[in-house]
Amino acid sequence: MAEKPPKPKPPLPSKPRPAAGIPTSTPGPGSRLAAPPLKKPTLAPPPQVLPLKPPPAHQYRQQQQQAHRRGGGCSCRRACCLATGLALLALCLALAAACLAYLYYRPRAPSFHLRPLAPVRLRLGGNSSSAVPAMDATVGARLVSWNPNERVAFRYGDGEGRVALAGDGDGDGDVALGWAPVRGFAHAPRSVAAVAFVATARGVVLDDAVAARVRDRYRRRQQRFRVVVDAHVGVRVGALRTGMVPLRLLCDDGVMAAGSPDGTAAGPMSKCQVLLFRVRWFSLN
Repeated sequence: MAEKPPKPKPPLPSKPRPAAGIPTSTPGPGSRLAAPPLKKPTLAPPPQVLPLKPPPAHQYRQQQQQAHRRGGGCSCRRACCLATGLALLALCLALAAACLAYLYYRPRAPSFHLRPLAPVRLRLGGNSSSAVPAMDATVGARLVSWNPNERVAFRYGDGEGRVALAGDGDGDGDVALGWAPVRGFAHAPRSVAAVAFVATARGVVLDDAVAARVRDRYRRRQQRFRVVVDAHVGVRVGALRTGMVPLRLLCDDGVMAAGSPDGTAAGPMSKCQVLLFRVRWFSLN
């Protein structure tokens, strides 16, 4: 067989020629390569700053007015918040002072009792011009008050007292007998006070049924009365005094004094209701 001719070898790459200015010699172990020269960066030109133009005159005035309004609104809100806080603080202090005063003085309402009415004089007779019965009445009332407080005193102004025949449960109403002035008085702590008046009436017209019932009960001394006293009351605590407020004493179970009509004999007392501003004054005893 014929031998194949040998393949030709590829040519070796040629070595790059060194650039001009760069030494071709290989540096030794102690030598350093020379650094290429540094080029300074090119600086950009500074930006141009345009001058600010002042706003027009009307815009400047509007800006000033808006700033003034914002400042005024904030000051008003601060003033309102401050006033509200002070008011709440004053209210809390007043409530605390009232609670401390109540715990120290322990105020209690005075009690009133109606003694048996005396003298009681009822004279029934016919009217001269008609057959309708008429009545002349003289009724004396005496109320006793007890002040249970140790540091609270009361003062009562002048008023008036009224007396009426108590009505029955069968539909008959009260029959007014008259009224009389009541003098005011001072009520010291832990003391008893009394108020008395005599009411008179002339020619009170009654129907036959009421006149017969009154005549029978008066003879047996079982007639009941209703006594009402209207006055004003004030409170005194040490050197502090309050104003006068309306007071009403309502006594529904008044009875005649047993024994002599002049009231020398005693009897059971009935308790009266105490109303301030036409509202019942509850006792905290």
